[in-house]
Amino acid sequence: MRGLGLALAPALAWSLLAFPARAAETDIRGWENLTWGMTAQQVESALPQAVPLSPPWDFGPLYAERMVQSVVVGGIAFDLVPELARQDDRLVQILFERRSPIPGPDELQSFVNDLYARLGPPAESCVVQSGLVTRLWRFPSAQVALTAVDFSADGSRGRLQRLLLRYTAADRAPPSPCERNKPRP
Repeated sequence: MRGLGLALAPALAWSLLAFPARAAETDIRGWENLTWGMTAQQVESALPQAVPLSPPWDFGPLYAERMVQSVVVGGIAFDLVPELARQDDRLVQILFERRSPIPGPDELQSFVNDLYARLGPPAESCVVQSGLVTRLWRFPSAQVALTAVDFSADGSRGRLQRLLLRYTAADRAPPSPCERNKPRP
């Protein structure tokens, strides 16, 4: 079965919490040829294999004009979407998105192992809603968020539908989803 049952979401969460720390990044200033603050033209030059998005994707304060398909991170192929801020047209976030079918447990464990090897243990971990698992790493120049999402537009709850990995410039990073959903005293 290529889909990942909701029962695996706790196993994924546990593996994200339990993996031992190794030598990890001390700072992240982008991804490979991409660095925070690049213009759209610089992003295009850095990603000659990127295809234009027509129309560009609208993320409110962010937008994306290009996408690179099948970028492998930790053994899993993602779509890489460089996002620019509308405010100054500069690169502030790199989205890696994997939609269904989500790889099986062995591939997910390998992916998690790779993240921990590169990033160390997360600064925050939470299950925001049933099946919505978030891990957050913080660095001087970036915030990295991993989110496993089990819902979709067709209402098929109980299967992991998306795996999102976001690298965001630290000065543009959104509030932690773990903090937003803590009960108020």
